[in-house]
Amino acid sequence: MESFNTLTNMERTASRMRFCSLMAVPLAATLFTAGAAHAAVVGEVITTYDASVGRDAVMSASNGGSFQHLTCGGDLSHGGSPRYFVDAVTAANYLPDGYLASVLVASDEDCAETRIISNSPDMRFSNLPLWSHDGSRVAVYAQSWELINDNLVEKNGIYVADVTRDGEGRPIGISDLHRVIDSPGEILISWSGDDQRIAYVASAPNGSGGLQNDIWVLELASGVSINATNSPEFDEDHPAFSPVDDRIAFIRMVAVRGTYRFDIFTQPASGGTVTRVTTKGTTGAPRNMFPCFSPDGQYLTFSSGTALYPWGGVDIYRMKADASGKATNLTGKRTGSFTVPKWRP
Repeated sequence: MESFNTLTNMERTASRMRFCSLMAVPLAATLFTAGAAHAAVVGEVITTYDASVGRDAVMSASNGGSFQHLTCGGDLSHGGSPRYFVDAVTAANYLPDGYLASVLVASDEDCAETRIISNSPDMRFSNLPLWSHDGSRVAVYAQSWELINDNLVEKNGIYVADVTRDGEGRPIGISDLHRVIDSPGEILISWSGDDQRIAYVASAPNGSGGLQNDIWVLELASGVSINATNSPEFDEDHPAFSPVDDRIAFIRMVAVRGTYRFDIFTQPASGGTVTRVTTKGTTGAPRNMFPCFSPDGQYLTFSSGTALYPWGGVDIYRMKADASGKATNLTGKRTGSFTVPKWRP
């Protein structure tokens, strides 16, 4: 039986396959035109990644309509007009380990223009950077490389940077890039609604002399982290803060008749009652992952499938965050393998 860590690492790798396939972008470039994709959709929409074609897409959060693949993608900013995607692409320069560095890029919502905003040639970024809700900062898992006394030093973890904008509100750069969370491997993260905390995944004792994953919350001002779930009997991953209150959603590996399910739960970030959101009857599939709250905190979207992503069909569902009512399949009429849904108003 594969462990939770092995499975989630494989799924993280699969969800980032686009990172390995992107063309190199010269660091000297500051702006290029990709051609308008008309990505903007009126009303509430979500973005998702379709592994079957290796592209991001945007669609309606109510019924999955207005679906269209994008020429750009990433995390879509919460405010402003137009809104901007942030993503990471490979750069032209090689780091000391022989692999390419990468840079952060910002694209307008119509994918008409994309500009490099990161300013450090010695970084390798995950392709899941996240805007803060107010758009003033960006957080991303990254590796920082430098040579000290001819020894290669690799610093892994979550980095945060301030976003620089021009007079029209367009992101044009970052500053004060610094590591706030150490981590030996890539982890999924989420900003709190007030942008003062970051939820992430880290190991903790499991009560049997081993380790399991819990959901932790870092207070950025103090630098203090707390184990929010602190559940020695369970492995947990995929944290997602509610944008309007203290709740966090996450996935938990649950043993069922000799096998495992991955289901979504919620609880206050400060601790308290745990609510199970998905069960066997929710979608009929055992792998429910990548939860994301709606802007008003009333709904969750998540990916659900029967096989290891992306080799089996995976769909995006929407349901009430309090687990009432039925789940609505937003992508069921389309062929594809969809994951990492994100809302925006």
